[in-house]
Amino acid sequence: MTIHFKITRKLLDATRQDLDRRHAFAAERVGFISCKVGALVDAGIVILAHAYHPVEDDDYLNDPTVGAMMGPGAIRKAMQRAYNENVSVFHVHMHDHFGAPWFSHVDLREANKFIPDFWNVRPEMPHGALVLSMDSLAGLCWLPATRQAEKISKISVVGAPLLIFGDH
Repeated sequence: MTIHFKITRKLLDATRQDLDRRHAFAAERVGFISCKVGALVDAGIVILAHAYHPVEDDDYLNDPTVGAMMGPGAIRKAMQRAYNENVSVFHVHMHDHFGAPWFSHVDLREANKFIPDFWNVRPEMPHGALVLSMDSLAGLCWLPATRQAEKISKISVVGAPLLIFGDH
């Protein structure tokens, strides 16, 4: 199945800028991107990113064993947004390097714990996680039909310059 994630250059740049801010104790910032979802002709889906929501400073837990640990308030707020706005939710964070990023073992372990929770409020929607680098991005999408994470097969950054990652 094709999973095509689309984001505007403006939204991606704003997300990177926010994730690059310092936090009082967390080593990195995290946030959520709300998305709309559509069907593709070939039985795939297109996920259209439309808004970035940073995790508020008070919603981080002081856990030095990880780069950033969200408290329950951060998840609750993202779930409430998914419910109220009828959107799909993608967790996002950034690795400080150039080139193709991928999730660390800790990233994957934690995402597998909390991403499925979004089906409690939007069971019909795919939800997921994105990891950004300074010049690229990659992601995973948990599909409601299989309840399994799949690699996002194509990512388009719409704007100047147009960028496409994944299957071409």
